[in-house]
Amino acid sequence: MQFIQSGQSPFQDQRHLSRNQRMLLVLIGVGSMLEFWDAYLIGFIMAFLVKPWGMTYGMMGAVLLASGAGAIVGGVVWGMIADRFGRKPVFVASLLLLAAMSLGLAFTPAGGWIYMAVLRTVIGFCTGGYFIQIALVNEFIPPRRRAVLTGVVSAITTCGLLLGAFSGAFVIPAIGWRLTFALGAAPALVALIGAFYVPESPRWLNLQGRSEEARRSVQWALGSEVQWREGEAPARGVPAARWSEIFAHPRSVVTATLVNIGLVAGYYGIVLWAPTLLAQVQSVTPAGASRLMIGFSVCGIVSRLAAACLADRIGRRRTGGWFAIGAALAALCAGYVGHGDLLAPTWFWLPLLFAFVFADGSFAVCAVYSTEIWPTRVRGSGAGYAGLAGSVGKMIGPIGLAWVAGSSNMVMPSATLGVIVPAFQFVALCLLLCGVTYLFVGIEARGKTLEALDETFEQREPARAMARMSDHGGQ
Repeated sequence: MQFIQSGQSPFQDQRHLSRNQRMLLVLIGVGSMLEFWDAYLIGFIMAFLVKPWGMTYGMMGAVLLASGAGAIVGGVVWGMIADRFGRKPVFVASLLLLAAMSLGLAFTPAGGWIYMAVLRTVIGFCTGGYFIQIALVNEFIPPRRRAVLTGVVSAITTCGLLLGAFSGAFVIPAIGWRLTFALGAAPALVALIGAFYVPESPRWLNLQGRSEEARRSVQWALGSEVQWREGEAPARGVPAARWSEIFAHPRSVVTATLVNIGLVAGYYGIVLWAPTLLAQVQSVTPAGASRLMIGFSVCGIVSRLAAACLADRIGRRRTGGWFAIGAALAALCAGYVGHGDLLAPTWFWLPLLFAFVFADGSFAVCAVYSTEIWPTRVRGSGAGYAGLAGSVGKMIGPIGLAWVAGSSNMVMPSATLGVIVPAFQFVALCLLLCGVTYLFVGIEARGKTLEALDETFEQREPARAMARMSDHGGQ
């Protein structure tokens, strides 16, 4: 029988994960992978519909960018739900709704791009809850291993892009785009397993004053009997937070904004232009460029795991910051090499690979960091806000590249060798913004329990914390 003292994490002395904790990692990872597979799938399916439907750039833009707009709203809504009703409802409801929308896409009428754009908006809305699912993981695992275990989830999630590429190459030609959309309902199975198998976060339950449920949740995770020490039950019963309370933590707001916008805009800029430029500079076929990108993605998964391990050893700020700066330098170098100003253009693939891999590594740190830098009371809203910022970055990337390239097409700007240098300068600037924010603005959360981080936030704003306690006491 284990006893947990108030102010301590029930998982801080854990050396090995229990079966239930491992199952939680798998469920969140697979659920997120299928979620992002649905999100990426549209790009591959559109290639089969553009000519038959006679789609213009405007129609394509409405369909492809609709999810970004939905994700911005989703970051706010799912964040409020997570803080008011718990982390688990976000995990279950977002996956079920996404599965329903993907199934609905299978019934898209011929030429129905407006119908498709509307459902894609809802799918984007669902993906806005990704960081809240990461928060659920973080509140169930040992603090000294938060980064590496979140990195595992992040690496699994990345496989969604590989699934999308596999679908474009083999599944869609074999069974058609409608049945492929129907397969996108698979997240519903993960959601149902989670609904019946995974309990609510003990951190959130504790905050609501539901100490007995929190004890059972910890017991589920540890796989052993747990008791609070007599007279030290950690129930607090704090009133639900308002979404706007995240702005009481300006350092966290600035960090989440600049890290996510800079990293996502830079990363998606690389992903957007890399296949076309590889085909042009390396003189390979589009299929060959796609195979190279699959190899890049595999290297990126390895990078995410390595960066996650480093973040638990040397800290989030240094790992996330230097990986982002490394990606910025590599992207800058790729632009000059591809244009022929530095080395031979035949080496273009090498700095591009480094840019991709370093950016992926910074992404692994971003996943855990975007949930750690908020107190438990507003962690759902804060994580949702970080997802919102990333969604804005997804839109800034294509818009910025279109502006640099002088293109009116913001869905797929013309990737030409003539504008490769300024385009990659733009990408590098975005990544540099992310790295500098990590190093000089963000807080360090390595090795700290979520309880200790909560105490740090309360010490920084004692008047606000006392006011909350007073308000609760008067109820």
